Amino acid sequence: MHTRARKEQRAAAKKYPKLLRRWEASQYLEEVHGLRCAASTLAKKACLGTGPEVVYVNDIPFYQPTGLDAWAKATISKPTPRARKYDPPRNNRRQLKPANTEPPAAAA
Repeated sequence: MHTRARKEQRAAAKKYPKLLRRWEASQYLEEVHGLRCAASTLAKKACLGTGPEVVYVNDIPFYQPTGLDAWAKATISKPTPRARKYDPPRNNRRQLKPANTEPPAAAA
């Protein structure tokens, strides 16, 4: 009877993927993909809608490993032979006006 219960548990484990809590998802991303992403960062990304897929069970957020893998793959860029050129942000408020090149008018 015990062996039958074990077989059913194994079949259920294959049928349904394991769900990870936020702290487990954070560890998973670091171990598997090398991405350091804190649990609080995952929570913020879930609120903004920019993070991996979130599944809620009784109002508790869970992450599926397949969703984490897809998000990590989309986040990591392709290898490039050159470094990315950095353009510093420009201050749009203070635009330099061209200097007045005309000589002052002579008083006659």
